[in-house]
Parts: sequence; structure tokens; C-alpha cells
Amino acid sequence: MAVRIIEIVAPREHGATIRKVFTEHKPIESWSVAEQEEGGRRTVIKALVDPDYQQSTLDALQDALSGAEGWRIILSPTDAVIPKPDPDEEARETREAHRRATTREVLYGQIERGATLTSDYLLFVALSTVVAGAALVTNNVAVLIGAMVIAPFLGPNLGFAFGAALGDRTLMLEAAKSLALGFALAVGLSIIGAAILPLDLEAKELLDRTYIGLDGMVVALASGACAALALTSGASASLVGVMVAVALLPPAVAFGIMIGAGDMRAALGAAELFAVNVASVNLSALAVFRYRGVEPREWLRKFEARQSRRTAFMVLGGLLALLALAIVFADFTGFFDATPAPTR
Repeated sequence: MAVRIIEIVAPREHGATIRKVFTEHKPIESWSVAEQEEGGRRTVIKALVDPDYQQSTLDALQDALSGAEGWRIILSPTDAVIPKPDPDEEARETREAHRRATTREVLYGQIERGATLTSDYLLFVALSTVVAGAALVTNNVAVLIGAMVIAPFLGPNLGFAFGAALGDRTLMLEAAKSLALGFALAVGLSIIGAAILPLDLEAKELLDRTYIGLDGMVVALASGACAALALTSGASASLVGVMVAVALLPPAVAFGIMIGAGDMRAALGAAELFAVNVASVNLSALAVFRYRGVEPREWLRKFEARQSRRTAFMVLGGLLALLALAIVFADFTGFFDATPAPTR
């Protein structure tokens, strides 16, 4: 994560409090200006803050100003700082204690945008469904990868896991709603397509999405962990989003196609694959958020977040365990033998 500028606009009487917080949290540099406004004076204080101290500085500022009114904090990125700040070797242990990746507030803004249900989100789901469906029934892997690039399923899954990590029920519900409606739209379009168009139901890429093995569960777990790690480390999650879309969109499309074609056994296999991948992605993403120390600032919210994480771990872990048992049982009994097994 890059050096950022933290800017605080507040009533002038809070200037000393803000400067004290900056002094205690070792900014690279800080400066202030006073602005005349109608009805009184306000102070604007800025600081150039090292990545390792950004989260602790933001938390301390919010704690110090929590009882006041009329203040606002703005966090701005920087492209470059010249000359480059020298690392403080003597404070290395202190830096490690404060070390965080991307701040909670920046993460929340990024994830909330991806998890919010919008008309653009639904349009991307519809378009990616059409492209993925065409790719599945024609065995066109290149086109299928293209569908994954535009599929927006990464946002809702990370939104649910991040909301569980923070105990934010509003974000969890919004993410769950986005994922559910996106899934319903993909399935609905696929059913319509299968009902009115002559499709090759023996296409290998399609049949591959009607069968789930334990190896597929491992891939989904890795995909969710990579997505959360990319976000919390400040790296781009766009490529990881393709991995998550590969795990989620094709099974949803295959589910709809098989329902439209009347093959309920194959549809059940695709539905199980989708459920396994959703549970795996969310469980591993939640584990990474916990590992990276993502939690609320207030102690009461921290307690609520611990309860939320514990519940989410139990529900997702229990669901994944049941699905794994179902996979083993299906393999043992040959439940999906009527559906041609994918070529491995």
C-alpha cells in the first residue's frame, strides 16, 4: 500500500487534539492551515502517513473526535513522494505492531461498490451468461474465459465475507441479495435459452460443470483466499476475480441449461458444484480477512464481529462438510453415472 495523505477538516478548537494524535502516530510530515468560514473558523490539518501507520492513525483520530461534531477525515492516495521518505530502522518493532495492509476504510469502499446490487451488475451478469452459455455448448474455452472476465460474481462473495468479518449485517444482506439475484438471472436466462434453442447437451465443457469432485472444492477455497489476500495487500484483484467467476458462473449456467433440457440429475450436479464453490470462496475469504486482522474499531462492534465470524465459520464450514459428504456418497454410489463423467 502506498503512502497516503490524511486530511482532517474540523472546528479550530480540535486542532490541538488532532496534532497530538499525529505526533503519537509518527507521520512522515504534517502541516495545517486555517480557513475562514461564515460563522466561525475551521482548521484543516494534513499529514503524509506511512502505510504501516495509516490504520492506527485513522482509528486514533476517530476515537479522539468521536464526541465532537462538524469534522471529516479524507484519505487521499499519492502517486509519488520526492524525496522518498527514509525508513525508521529504530522503530522497526513499533512499525510491525502497527503494520496493516490496505486500511479498513479503503477496503470497505472497494468491497461495498462490488457487492451493491445495481442495474450495471445485472447487465454484466446477463451478458456474461449469454457468452458463457454459448461457450459451454460449443466447447469454446477461449470464449468461456472471456465470459469470466466480465462476470461480476467476485464482489458479492467478498462483500458477504467482509461483512461477516466486521459484523456488518447490512453489507452481508446486500451482498447475499446481489449474489442470489445474479444467480437467479443467470439460471433464468439459461433455462430460456435451453428451452428455445437446439443445444449440444453432450458438449464436454457443459458436462464438466455437472460434476463436482473434492479437487474442485480445493480450487474454490484457493480462489477465495487469493481474492481476499489480493485486496488486503493492496494488489489488484481483477485476475483473481476471473478465478472466482470460473468457479461460479459456469455451474449456474449449466444448472439452467440442464433444467431447460429436462435433465434434472445433471442439473442437481451443477447446483451442488455452485453451492460448493460459493461456500468455499466465502469460507476461505473470511479466514484470510481474520488472519489479516480485519475488524471494527469500537470494542462493542468487535464483540459483535467475533460473534458474526463464529456463526459464519460454523454455517459455511458445516455446509461445506455436508456437501463434501454428498460428493463422497455420490462417487461411492455412482449417483451421477447417468451423466457422462468429465474427462480428466
